Amino acid sequence: MKLTEAERRLVDSIDGEKLTDLLRRLVQANSENPTGTEKAVADMVAQELQGETGLRVELQPVEPDRFNVLAELAGRRPQKLLFNGHMDTVPAGDRSLWTDDPWGAVVRDGRMYGLGSADMKAGVAAMIVAVQALSRLGIPFERGLLFTAVIDEEVGFLGTKALLAGNKLADCEMACVSEPTSLKIGNRLKGALEFAARTTGRSAHTGIAFAGDNAIYKMGRYLEELRRYNDSLKARMDEPDLRYPTVNVGKLQGGVGVTLVPDRCELEFDRQVLPSETMEEAEREIRELTESFSKREGVEVELILRQKFDNWTVAETEEVVRGLAGALRDLHGTEPEYAGFNGYAEVELLAAAGIPSVLYGPGTLDVAHAPNEFVPLDEVLAAARAYALWAYRYMTAAR
Repeated sequence: MKLTEAERRLVDSIDGEKLTDLLRRLVQANSENPTGTEKAVADMVAQELQGETGLRVELQPVEPDRFNVLAELAGRRPQKLLFNGHMDTVPAGDRSLWTDDPWGAVVRDGRMYGLGSADMKAGVAAMIVAVQALSRLGIPFERGLLFTAVIDEEVGFLGTKALLAGNKLADCEMACVSEPTSLKIGNRLKGALEFAARTTGRSAHTGIAFAGDNAIYKMGRYLEELRRYNDSLKARMDEPDLRYPTVNVGKLQGGVGVTLVPDRCELEFDRQVLPSETMEEAEREIRELTESFSKREGVEVELILRQKFDNWTVAETEEVVRGLAGALRDLHGTEPEYAGFNGYAEVELLAAAGIPSVLYGPGTLDVAHAPNEFVPLDEVLAAARAYALWAYRYMTAAR
């Protein structure tokens, strides 16, 4: 299907220089999380959208000085397409590992470098520009579009949870989250089980350590059990893009100093769950492994499930996928690519709320959460045009 004259004008109206300028300003605004410093970005997003023809902009408070930004372009009917992006980034980490200032938004060789450039201020900028292009058409729409820029994706999904709890998404019948997918359609997502494990012992002075019971030594044996389990999971290679399930130990703490035998140790780890697995089976494996270890080694391990993020799949036959795929096919003249996504994303929450969703955005997860993060600027422009065309077709269809 070729683009209509109206569609071509819409796509061509999206200006690459203005988009790059918006992305630069977003990257230059620090929104590290933890610490929840999204306010500067949220103020900028709201200011960028306020005053656009036909757009209703709302600020939804979530926590003190932390709020979501919502922009609605209404249609004759209540149904809406949801565009969702997060404003927070992970912390910059060791600045000495960055070639440029993490908030410098340096452009070099067709790329913009900076913290959050790929994950996911590029996607947010592309969605904003697409919404602006649609609002400036000044025409009536059959269905609406809701853009939400949310807080706290990198920690606890508080922003999207607040949207759902506040009934802000009640009329959304499908959604796109602009995670960095290298312009592939993300239709699968790993799940995750986040655990804490604790061992206890008996404290004693190091001079009479034989009178104590070292909780860290106990945890060390359990840690080795988890390592062996992780190695065994490699044999479950199931999907080339998502590879295999993993166990990652991310935190270990215990004791107060070398003069005291530690009486307590805590470990935090996660189990990644492929879409082809079930969350229940993965949790059962961890619990059975822990119980078996405790009986065999005589070491009591207290296991606590801290958080669960469901795995997710959306079928290529779903309207949300077909609509985006059709726009990409007509824009580029080639079949779109599909891929699994190796990170966390709000699609899991949206799908659980009954909103069929898809992932699509510029940049790659390979450089996210790392020094010298970057996004190719041609991908940002391509994403903005795809968002605009897809939304236009959804909003004007007479079905």
